[in-house]
Amino acid sequence: MVILLSVFSFVRMLKPGIFSTQDFHLFRLYEFDKCVKSMQIPCRWAADSGLGYGEPLFNFYGQIPYVLGEMYHLAGGTFIDSLKILFILSLVGSGVSMYFLAKEIWKGSYGALISSIINIYAPYRALDVWVRGALPEALSFVIFPLLILAIEKKKTLWFSFLLALLVLTHNLSLVLFFPVILVWIIYRKFWKAVPASILSLGISAFYILPVLFESKFIILNTVVEGYFNFRGHFATLHQLLFSRFWGYGASAFGPEEFMSRALGQVQWVLPLVICGWWLVASIKKKKRIVLDTSFIILFLLGWFFLFLTHNKSTFIWETLKPMAYIQFPWRFLGPAVFCFSLSLGIIPNLFGKLKLLAASAVVVLAILLNFSFFKEDLWYKADDTYFFTGAEWDRQRIASIGDFWPKFGHIIPNKPSDGTYINYFPGWNKEPNKDGLILAEGSVFKNTLIRTVGNIISLVSLVVLIVLCKRKH
Repeated sequence: MVILLSVFSFVRMLKPGIFSTQDFHLFRLYEFDKCVKSMQIPCRWAADSGLGYGEPLFNFYGQIPYVLGEMYHLAGGTFIDSLKILFILSLVGSGVSMYFLAKEIWKGSYGALISSIINIYAPYRALDVWVRGALPEALSFVIFPLLILAIEKKKTLWFSFLLALLVLTHNLSLVLFFPVILVWIIYRKFWKAVPASILSLGISAFYILPVLFESKFIILNTVVEGYFNFRGHFATLHQLLFSRFWGYGASAFGPEEFMSRALGQVQWVLPLVICGWWLVASIKKKKRIVLDTSFIILFLLGWFFLFLTHNKSTFIWETLKPMAYIQFPWRFLGPAVFCFSLSLGIIPNLFGKLKLLAASAVVVLAILLNFSFFKEDLWYKADDTYFFTGAEWDRQRIASIGDFWPKFGHIIPNKPSDGTYINYFPGWNKEPNKDGLILAEGSVFKNTLIRTVGNIISLVSLVVLIVLCKRKH
């Protein structure tokens, strides 16, 4: 049923071509494919990035989304279809994983269905997929429920694997979701999460160690300054709770709207109604409504995440300096959607014999209010060739050029490389000239010591995980 009802969130992707997005994951899929075919595994260097001078894109960017896309591409699919399938997976998969989690917590299929559909049909989910095209973050929604389910069932090895998977999919989503993980570990007294987390860090060491020790070789200040300063991207209460505005522009400074920053009315009104209902019934000492502790925790966490999107939380952002790398406070809408969606699985338990009617009403309301957001701005009736040639190719090669630019002397260019020189970065078999460039001809990219150590730790940790799994079975 979840899969069937999720169709409205992705049905428009089923036609030939692809929709416009603000991010450039089609280009990254293409670059990842080049890595794989050149046997650069794990992938580190994106040769065409930075206008053809190359950048260590995959040294600092989660690789799991591109591994999944590459699997489909190697089986004969186009890059366009690979990307669309991944977006569909992010929507359907998040609904299915939420279903299993909610069923475990609320002990019923009706509540599980409510949580699943409200999780899929949240405006922020449409924003992630159909506007921003934030593939790694969108796929993280599949992992969130499975992680909490692993805690619920006290599955240590599954928790370790899923935590590593989240790190390698979108490390920023782990930061956003961390309060939920921590609270749920304490709530369920799942202390084995500590050694499990250490094992997950080992599995992802091939990625984590270069991020920690080689970030000093790239320009980082550009990702927290100017447009990316978090102070300019707080949401107002109207935007968060009441606005039905929908746009395809970028996040803008101040209250002016160019894209949605809404949680969704169903997502926050219903939990508030449930709490109000409980409070009134308690005061009047009528039939008491029992609110499970899980609901209360999720309710409070949801509002905490909403608070972090508002400028009244500035003191927290300024106290916890690393939060600046989140860039956009409204990103906390992701875990807020998760918390409120999961909390609403309690609804059938409050309605007794009317649980089917209540579940049906909530599901229909969630879809009717929000399915219209799940559509494209522009549709490109084109194939892969269009995106990897001409002006469109150059537009993608210059995208986010400052995010991973090596800082060895070469200033960010304004025109494509002619292929003679490429950027130097540790691992190339040549020394850079005064401009931080090396001759492309004869250049070979290898692992540095820290990458080699990371690769070995990851391999050993993965073997340990497999051995432990076999012993359990």
